[in-house]
Amino acid sequence: MPALTLATGMNERTDSNRRKLPRREMSGGGMAVFSNGIGAGTLTRVELLDASWTGIGLKSPIPAEVGSGFSLVPDSPVWPRQTGIVANCAEDPKGGYRIGILSKQRRAVA
Repeated sequence: MPALTLATGMNERTDSNRRKLPRREMSGGGMAVFSNGIGAGTLTRVELLDASWTGIGLKSPIPAEVGSGFSLVPDSPVWPRQTGIVANCAEDPKGGYRIGILSKQRRAVA
């Protein structure tokens, strides 16, 4: 069974780190749905990067439009399903896209 792990660090604020609250580095994955409007969403596998009290950072093979809805079902059963909206999306130089999610559950992710 895949494990969800937390690490220390990532608390400094940089241009690429927009969060005002400390975040915890994470590893693991899950299945995500990005939805825009009333049509069907796009299902994709994502990698969890970090989390804070208000959001989630992840890496996706596809871009997501800022403002679109988001639902995440992590591989680990110790972390509940998360929903929210896409706050930012930037191409990762190593491939894929780094996406910031504003979580509706807020305190559930840290």
